[in-house]
Amino acid sequence: MKPLTETPKIDRDKTHGVAGKIIAATILILALAITSTVLAQPKDVDDVDPTGSAAKMVSSSNTVANNPVLPPKWAFGVLFACYRNQTDTLDAMQRLRKDYCGDLLWIDSSWLWGAYDRADRYICFEFDTNQFSDPKAMIADLHKNHFHFGVWEWPYIDQSITNLYQEGERNHYFITDEKGGTGKVVNGGGWHGVKFTGQLDFTNPKAAEWWKQLNQPLLDMGVDFFKIDTYSTVAKGGVTYDGGDSENLRRLYHKTYYEMTEKASGGRGFILTHRTPTPGNDQYPGMWTGDTTTSWAGFEDDMKRAAAMNTPQTAAFWTSDTGGYNRDVPNHDELYIRWLQYGTFLPITEFFSAKNTRGRFPWLFNEEAQRNFKFYTQLRYRLLPFRYSNAQIAYHETPVKYPVRFVAGTTDEIILGNGDSELLVAPVHTQGATTREVQLPAGKPWIDYWTGKVFEAGASPTVDAPLDKVPIFVKTGSIIPMGPEIHYVDEKPADPLTLDIYPSAKSTYTLFEDDGTTREYQHGKFAQTQFTSETSGADVTVDIAAAQGDYDGKPAQRTYILKINRKPSASMRVTRNGRPLEKLASQDALDSAEQGWFNDLADATVWVKFRTATSAASKVALNGFDLTQ
Repeated sequence: MKPLTETPKIDRDKTHGVAGKIIAATILILALAITSTVLAQPKDVDDVDPTGSAAKMVSSSNTVANNPVLPPKWAFGVLFACYRNQTDTLDAMQRLRKDYCGDLLWIDSSWLWGAYDRADRYICFEFDTNQFSDPKAMIADLHKNHFHFGVWEWPYIDQSITNLYQEGERNHYFITDEKGGTGKVVNGGGWHGVKFTGQLDFTNPKAAEWWKQLNQPLLDMGVDFFKIDTYSTVAKGGVTYDGGDSENLRRLYHKTYYEMTEKASGGRGFILTHRTPTPGNDQYPGMWTGDTTTSWAGFEDDMKRAAAMNTPQTAAFWTSDTGGYNRDVPNHDELYIRWLQYGTFLPITEFFSAKNTRGRFPWLFNEEAQRNFKFYTQLRYRLLPFRYSNAQIAYHETPVKYPVRFVAGTTDEIILGNGDSELLVAPVHTQGATTREVQLPAGKPWIDYWTGKVFEAGASPTVDAPLDKVPIFVKTGSIIPMGPEIHYVDEKPADPLTLDIYPSAKSTYTLFEDDGTTREYQHGKFAQTQFTSETSGADVTVDIAAAQGDYDGKPAQRTYILKINRKPSASMRVTRNGRPLEKLASQDALDSAEQGWFNDLADATVWVKFRTATSAASKVALNGFDLTQ
């Protein structure tokens, strides 16, 4: 097995892969034990909110009411955020598109004002013209370069924003000390220099509609994403319009912003909210783990937060601030590398840090960090067909199978995938460490992705983990669909599609595909293609079924590349649908041919390539593997 860092030409563009599985299991719905009246939230809610920061949850049901809806496909790319002005934001865009990758670039609170000393800017729904001379043109430029754009908001308006505050107070849009909004406005709290804020009461439908109207000019400019702050607990002394609790207020807060992004896209919505559990929140993806401390301990805590929130009451689609949020630290490059290796495999991945830091763009770190960034983000994009298919499975199948889960009993090992295919990743979270002990789950044996060594299920091996390698294990039998090299989600279709196969007995994987943008998948507009690998002695058979179902943009034809991770013999024979395929002399020859196969004796793999209609089935038989391995 050839390591990813040594992939040949055809492997780089069309092949190499990794795997993951989600075991079908009923997921418990959890509920946050939280009072409906708490202190207004000050500046760093993650440090002070006693209900949210601990992510305290209790079980309230043993069923899931709804499968999680899908965010747009672009959300599965690589996301960035910053506090930069217009000039610097466009500079970051150009650097990312020229040398790196990305699908989203959003701006935190500095879009309103560059410092925390103007209460009358938080929030006024207007770009700071000192920093953003032409935000509409900036957003258009971002879109032209294939970046989506968004901004930060919170649910407060300071009294110093006289026109908006008075309108909200007059119309009972803020939380007051009486049900129905007829009492006195209570102080919502906040930071950024505010003195007294009205907290929008999202339980009042008219208030929610007013908030949408205030944001409409941003949507008209091209904003199609929001990062929304605070845990949205009811301020001290406050009573919501409907008399409900903080959970309901929070749910409607998320719902309102999600609906705005749905309107902006004309299809699916996508937001990032705080990690506090909220019933039904899987209907409004996604979430992030909160403002994490930039340290090795902070990295470990971030994974614990993620493990706690990876539930039906929080999100199937979550992320963290890769590299740490609140500060820069000595020897930051190593921490950045290890954190991004973990972030590569999360449902969503985002790079972001606080205003007083250098940021988390890759060129702000050393050359080794930049190499790791390019390598692992490219791996993330190559895995898009597999990762996005698993996300669709979370919607279409019951019981719910989340696309990423933590290994049972751990908070530092994650598994990707569904069905027979499973990928385990064990992040290194100790400074200076070059090895890592891994707890392998029970069931089938596991393969060390880097070395090809096989370990028994349930083993606890200590494996090498140099700085450029995160421990990855593939479950035997896995079939991993992978796409070509891309730098943003919509750059190319998944053609050729590589199946990275680790044969063992009989295994299957079903690839789900849809248009990636609309909600038509909820009405039957999607396709499924089943892949089967079966081993019998020295022979392996791979069946690719005809695609079932339809959607707008479904490919009529597709090139497949099969990478069979098993030691071949010199006398191998390969047929497709009963007809012999031509044996080619090299990987370069395979790369340029429309079909054929190549026996890579040195790497202990066999490559097979062919083009076919997606409506037709194919059976590939490989005879004569070496049984002495």
